Amino acid sequence: MDALEALVALGRMTAEQWGLVTTEQARQVGVDRASLATLTRSGLLVVVGTDVFQLAGTPPPAHLDTKVAWLQLAPDTAAWQRLDGMTGVISHSSACRLQGLGDLPVGTVHVFGDRSRPAGPDVRVHDMSRLDPAHITVVDGLPVTAVGQTVADLLRAGLDGGHVGGVVADAARLGLVDLDTLARQIAVFTSAYGLPESASGHDLISLLLANAGEQAPAR
Repeated sequence: MDALEALVALGRMTAEQWGLVTTEQARQVGVDRASLATLTRSGLLVVVGTDVFQLAGTPPPAHLDTKVAWLQLAPDTAAWQRLDGMTGVISHSSACRLQGLGDLPVGTVHVFGDRSRPAGPDVRVHDMSRLDPAHITVVDGLPVTAVGQTVADLLRAGLDGGHVGGVVADAARLGLVDLDTLARQIAVFTSAYGLPESASGHDLISLLLANAGEQAPAR
């Protein structure tokens, strides 16, 4: 296969995958490692992660680090075949970044996935058994934890109330969360954040919002 044929073959994959392709996906369409190396040396492909390439000339996708990490979780499967989340779901602070929620520290990509598979040094893989499949949404072609699941995950991880409150406030403003439903999802964490045993999930929401300098909406 010459360079032009290889680019055409890869183009079918990258067109539906943010301009990206993995080594294994390339192999499946007849482009071997030697051809990938040749295309990279000639500047037609750019290495953006271990065994992940970007087609030169395509605009860098938003949240490239997150997309690369997610592709690496199941490098033999196309992105559009993985939207059910069974091979990995973006979570925690990474889910917030994708949905424009809060102001959380960045640097590590958080995903629910198979912890027995290798992951990059800047990727944190969380136990898939903690994820409710009903609480997955799709953002920019990626399976992402829905807001209620994300907030519960952040609370379980012990993130400070101010940061979590910022996430809740932004989600409420954007209409991405129902506060009554969220209150039921996070009621179990009230004591962990210093509230009495009699406190409700709504009390916790009010505390989180207050810690973030936000006012609780009228119920």
